[in-house]
Amino acid sequence: MSFVSLIKVWLLVVGAALAGPEEHLRAGNDAYTAGDYAAAGESWGALLADGHITGDVYYNLGNAWYRDGDLGRAVLSWRRAHTLLPRDGDVEANLERARRETIDRMDAPSRVTPFFWTEMLSLSEQGHAAAWLIGLLLSLGVAQRVRPNLPLGIPGVMVGAPAVLLAVGTWAGVRELNRTPAGVVLAEAVEVRSAAGDVAGVVVFELHAGAEVQIRERFGDYAQISLPDDRRGWIAEVELGIVDPRLPMP
Repeated sequence: MSFVSLIKVWLLVVGAALAGPEEHLRAGNDAYTAGDYAAAGESWGALLADGHITGDVYYNLGNAWYRDGDLGRAVLSWRRAHTLLPRDGDVEANLERARRETIDRMDAPSRVTPFFWTEMLSLSEQGHAAAWLIGLLLSLGVAQRVRPNLPLGIPGVMVGAPAVLLAVGTWAGVRELNRTPAGVVLAEAVEVRSAAGDVAGVVVFELHAGAEVQIRERFGDYAQISLPDDRRGWIAEVELGIVDPRLPMP
């Protein structure tokens, strides 16, 4: 095969890869405009499955689920969108509207953290900012080696302190996503029991689609969840969607 033929094949492969996301996006937009919200959700879900994970896609997916009558998956999609777009007013407004429509109508989950900026910055933004500041700090160190008399004490502290705080905040956020993630009830109704198992323990309360919980422990296929009012209990993990945008949509 000639060099020109190889280039043509490469361009075809790259073109097909780039056309995939555009095709899913266009199909989702067309289906949503036509009122076929289930088809729109499938197209945007395929976009996520292909690795195009953005807050905008999750926001659109939440709109499609909401219009299709699936409150649980709408809340889950918008919670994931909020993780990626923490300052987006449209995401926040849709979440608030959906929360008012849930049967359980609990207050929005609150996070107690010394890292106040985590409410304004996504984990990706925090990580990039920390990396940029650490790079700047290293540059200052190189500059001081080149010019030993250069006074860098105060600038070093001003750059180094935020870098450390942002790095620690990013680590804490990733740790929370991995160990005690937030979740959203997807089932129309689910019994929360005092022990792990379909018939274990006793039913302590019931939750409905869209209820937002925190996962505290896992045992087999079951998760112990907690609510903002400190109630706890066990449900099958399959009844939950995890608020982690890296995971496949259930």
